[in-house]
Amino acid sequence: MKLTRRTVMTAAAGVAGTACLSGAGLVKASSISPAGLSDLALFTRIRCRPPGLRTFWWYSGHMLARRTGEAARPLVSVVGASQSEITLNPDGSVTYTLTEAGYYGDISTGQIADKPIVNGLTGELMTPEHYLSPQKLLFLPDLSIRPVAANLPADLDYRGRITRPDRKGNYVWMAEELFVALPATARLGPRISNSLANFQVQATDLYSSKAFVPATMQYTTVNSLRPWMNMGSTGGDVMMRLNAIKLAHWSGVDAALRGRIVHDHPGIFHDL
Repeated sequence: MKLTRRTVMTAAAGVAGTACLSGAGLVKASSISPAGLSDLALFTRIRCRPPGLRTFWWYSGHMLARRTGEAARPLVSVVGASQSEITLNPDGSVTYTLTEAGYYGDISTGQIADKPIVNGLTGELMTPEHYLSPQKLLFLPDLSIRPVAANLPADLDYRGRITRPDRKGNYVWMAEELFVALPATARLGPRISNSLANFQVQATDLYSSKAFVPATMQYTTVNSLRPWMNMGSTGGDVMMRLNAIKLAHWSGVDAALRGRIVHDHPGIFHDL
């Protein structure tokens, strides 16, 4: 299995709508109060929709990079979208399945880079590798996160958690934090892959009977330099900073981005 950031990281799952999470599945309720939902149920309500419905996130932002000991500088633009589904398990956990497509672009224009562009750290040409990434994760009632994948390295250092709700006035934040260290392979040295996703909703939406809870996400990563940057054994990091919006339907994604994804990956992204 090819290990990428998405195959071992970035989690989010959800039980949305007028639903509570329990071992028996979704329990319908006429109203939702803070006392009526576990923290896992609140997080999944923020992050997704009920089983049988897909959730989409549309995001954009930048990747920055630095050599060890130097200041970071913008490297490429980033744009993409994801779709996800959940399954509720008898033990109260949630299985989350995601597919994501993303593109790197020219930092000055934002245009998707289909040809080599200049690496601002080295002045040399590089060809960013766009991605189609699957992911499957398990969210547990104790708010820990585990990867669901075969043949993970025995010495993989993987720590993930969901933070408890942080309410200020009519706003509620919850975050998913993933800290991963990947062991060396025959081709690559040791790598880090750290992810911080912070979700914001209005309390009046979260604690209402709304079937769809509007949400935004600010997503930050700190990872090892990418092979396609052509920097060899140079020490350093890349940092991704993304802004995202939750969508109930695939048609909500920007039309140009949606068209590019459908062209490159036909038959994958769509409403159920």
